[in-house]
Amino acid sequence: MSNRRDFVTKTIPGLVLGAAALSAPAIVRANKRPVIRVGLGPQQPTQADTKRVWEPVYKMICDQIGADLELRVANDWAGISVALATQQIDVAQMGPWGYVLAKKKGEAQAIGMLTIQGRDYYKAIVVARPDLKITRFPEDAKGLSMQMLDVGSTSGWLVPTHFLKSKGIDPKNYFGKYAEGASAAAAQMATVNGQVDLATGWDTHRNTMIRNGQITETSNRVVWESQPLPNEPVVIRSGFDPEMAKRLQAALAGLPADVAQKMLPWPYSGFISTDHAPYAKLETMGTDLGVLKA
Repeated sequence: MSNRRDFVTKTIPGLVLGAAALSAPAIVRANKRPVIRVGLGPQQPTQADTKRVWEPVYKMICDQIGADLELRVANDWAGISVALATQQIDVAQMGPWGYVLAKKKGEAQAIGMLTIQGRDYYKAIVVARPDLKITRFPEDAKGLSMQMLDVGSTSGWLVPTHFLKSKGIDPKNYFGKYAEGASAAAAQMATVNGQVDLATGWDTHRNTMIRNGQITETSNRVVWESQPLPNEPVVIRSGFDPEMAKRLQAALAGLPADVAQKMLPWPYSGFISTDHAPYAKLETMGTDLGVLKA
């Protein structure tokens, strides 16, 4: 599963619209109210679950700013970047690295950021089979098998790859068996089931799996964690109405804490306003790896 994804030309089932829709204005008038098209990545186990959880949240936000909602869910994180680039959606809640890729192409701008139990950050992690004796990573992991996530993943590919290469390590040659492209849940379970020695991921996701009873704290072991990383952003596409963007940003940041606690899936706790600044470190990583041009 080492094939790289194409972030620009990939067809996204469920998000691809007709040619007429692609040439439509950013905010489509319907019943005298603008329609805001929101796109989401695979945040929950299925597309249906993602829509069920997040649609009420964005409907409430849109109602507050006098707009109707059209919400769609992509099959993967790369799909959101494609949808923004081709103007199939106006607003997206997406992974930090996916946002940086889209921003670099001039297709997106961050206006909000999700908080996790009041924090504006999370951490990338590497987990190992519980029986492995790894006291130093990556020194004690040479020759072991490594499963990374999709190359569109911040914590599952960009950050651990940058960390390893900063130490002069090419992960494809350093580990006995190396693969990319697994989902976060599959990668975690692969270490639990003994299919691989090591896997990348992020702390929030692992904690959620523990909370949901899918794994326990001792099912696998965290052997490395990154410095704090900025949480998922809410972004607008290029050409989106600036006045509507301001109203949307204010509505997201103004979501009351008690409402957020009731409506948002654990462990999310609300939204804060943001711009590109917190994500600049990821842009630097992408440049260092040669994925982005300086």
